[in-house]
Amino acid sequence: MKSYDVAILGLGTMGSFTALQLARRQVSVVGLDQFAPPHHQGSHSGETRVFRIAYYEHPDYVPLARRSGLLWDGLSQEFETTLLTRSGMLSMGQEESELISGIRKSSRLHGLDIETLSATEIRSQFLALQPPDDFVGLLEKTAGWIDAGASIRLGLKRARVLGAELTLDNPVLGWESDGGQVKVKTHRDNLIARKLIITAGAWANQMLGDLGLPFTVRRKVIAWFDPLKPEQFQEGNIPIFAFAPNLFYGFPNIGGRGVKIGEHLGGNLIRDLSLPVMPPSAEDLDSLVQAASKVVPSLIGPWQGHDLRLLRAMTCLYTMTPDQHFIIDQHPRHENVFFAAGFSGHGFKFAPVIAEVLADLALEGETALPIDFLRLRGRFQKSRN
Repeated sequence: MKSYDVAILGLGTMGSFTALQLARRQVSVVGLDQFAPPHHQGSHSGETRVFRIAYYEHPDYVPLARRSGLLWDGLSQEFETTLLTRSGMLSMGQEESELISGIRKSSRLHGLDIETLSATEIRSQFLALQPPDDFVGLLEKTAGWIDAGASIRLGLKRARVLGAELTLDNPVLGWESDGGQVKVKTHRDNLIARKLIITAGAWANQMLGDLGLPFTVRRKVIAWFDPLKPEQFQEGNIPIFAFAPNLFYGFPNIGGRGVKIGEHLGGNLIRDLSLPVMPPSAEDLDSLVQAASKVVPSLIGPWQGHDLRLLRAMTCLYTMTPDQHFIIDQHPRHENVFFAAGFSGHGFKFAPVIAEVLADLALEGETALPIDFLRLRGRFQKSRN
């Protein structure tokens, strides 16, 4: 039975970069995944992810986002590929909305440079965007988008070069810890590690079942459209955009491959991950098209109950916590087991810094990075009682 310093369960968004970070620190690491990331069966599906620092969800994310931005820029140089493109992001809503008030709070507390635009100014500067008159816009010019597929693919490739052993298409059947080591049973074989890191995404409940954490998994649909007025959606002519209150969002027409849109809120509950996730339906697409027709009408034109400008659509999975904040911590009953889960649809941008956190915890038992607000520490006692 092979033995390692650290084993990682799950090599998607967080696991891939954790494998890279541990390999950089010259420890023996094995990573396991039931699929072959990057893929379209989990939480990193959808080609691109938003990067932003002015965090409406909680101002304590800002230092982590700043650190992650530096790491993304460094990885782009190392991989000789642009992973983070700083296209800007414009968030729109009523002044009292959670989106706008939250961004203002984070910006004020951390001295972030955010430009305020009226609805009239938005419509004048960005012809595709048609917010209601009572909306304001907050423009974060250093925000942008991350190439999700390239990031995971290149991260795993570099981890292998640095000595990580990565085993794909090999489901983990279970693990057990006796304090001194962890035994991991997989579909193909078994292994031993001194430390275990669990980054299993939507399957975190299966790997952390003894904790009874209140994760829920939601199916989200994203779609790409060939814009009716393509010049309005060209890169450089429009930032990433988001509208309160349902957080309907969209990207520029990146590489001419279509304008990606989605809704951050909502989504169907997934109760059994052993069953195939239902593909996008006409009902799913109607919801997106209706939202787009109201605020970005030059994307698809007036909604007629169908749209022939659809290029493609797919699903991804959100693993939600009740408070929609991540959980990153040491297992409360196993001192050599650590986990990061419940990223609630806004975790990808943090992958390089979460990797640093997990490597610190596994190798040093602590981290200087500011994650205390994300630790478990009884956050969900009411949910579990």
